[in-house]
Amino acid sequence: MKKNILIITGEPSGDMRAGELIRELKEFLPDISFWGIGGDRMRAQNVELIEHIQHFSLVGAWEVVKNLSRIRRHYKNLIRNIRKRKPDLAILIDYPGFNLRVARFLHSEKIPVIYYIIPQVWAWGRHRLKSLKRFVDKALVLFKFEEHFLKQAGIDCEFVGHPLLDNITSSGGPAARSGAFTIALLPGSRKNEILGIFPVMLEAAEKIHGQRKDVQFVVAENSNVDKSLYDSALAGHGGLTVSRFTNDTFTCLDRCDFAMVTSGTATLETAIMEKPMVIVYRAAFLTYVLFRLFMRIPFIGLANIIAGEEVAPELLQGNCTSEKLYRKVLEITGDDSRMRSMKSKLREVKRSLGERGASRKAAETISRFIEEKIPAK
Repeated sequence: MKKNILIITGEPSGDMRAGELIRELKEFLPDISFWGIGGDRMRAQNVELIEHIQHFSLVGAWEVVKNLSRIRRHYKNLIRNIRKRKPDLAILIDYPGFNLRVARFLHSEKIPVIYYIIPQVWAWGRHRLKSLKRFVDKALVLFKFEEHFLKQAGIDCEFVGHPLLDNITSSGGPAARSGAFTIALLPGSRKNEILGIFPVMLEAAEKIHGQRKDVQFVVAENSNVDKSLYDSALAGHGGLTVSRFTNDTFTCLDRCDFAMVTSGTATLETAIMEKPMVIVYRAAFLTYVLFRLFMRIPFIGLANIIAGEEVAPELLQGNCTSEKLYRKVLEITGDDSRMRSMKSKLREVKRSLGERGASRKAAETISRFIEEKIPAK
């Protein structure tokens, strides 16, 4: 009988990583079928989706509480499918609040679990280490320090590198544009981020344009977010020159000299492209309070976390205003020495991510796991 693999992610960035992984897995495991929860990238790899991530992409405690009944409904539907389909293996990608609960159930059903892109237990939520150790058979990690951290906790894990390196469209050289100074807007990949942060970026862009007329803008959009949300935000800023890119963040970054970036994977993408940036984020009040209570490291941006210092300024919560953002952008872009220093430090962040081929290495490890641990039908 044909083996079937369950794959679950709840966010656009996880959907991207899943799509890349599945593409590589098909070369090693051509006779295996895939199903689960994901987005457009997984669907493009012919994964049968029982739920789409547009119903899952939530950030923070308050957002989860507001949508708890819907999350429970999706969870119950997933459990019904697991019992009916009996997957040979589950691959869980990021989205720890949901996936670790699923891992517990899978463990009770004696279904092997591989966790790809682990929760940030080194930053906060260290209680999740116990769940990883008990319910996950193998973890595949993107950062070398994560491998060291998990092995100290007795968790079977392997460093595979970061798949973002395989998506680079440029070496971070001169922007591919006509000559105007270009600023990229990376407003995030979730509905609440587009609603709460994108308008702040656009208002800052208006103020910047008022100070220097030679500036133009590019925006990175995500197909998992309704296009009308971007259209609505942009509608009130017709005086700006804005080019739009969908599911193509690296090309967007390749066109820019500087970036305003919503905290998340995008800060790492910007670092890989060696583009100076300001990191912004704004969450629900309860989410932010919990974050401050439990966060064990001083930064929120991945680029800063890896560097161990604030390479890129962070404007969070009450500081995430159009006025402060516009002033910070002009402060940095008007200082050539600071721009060069930031690029140099971002280059070091990029070097720390390892070599290209992370998705393939992860696929090799998973195929080997299947051969060794899962008996043939």
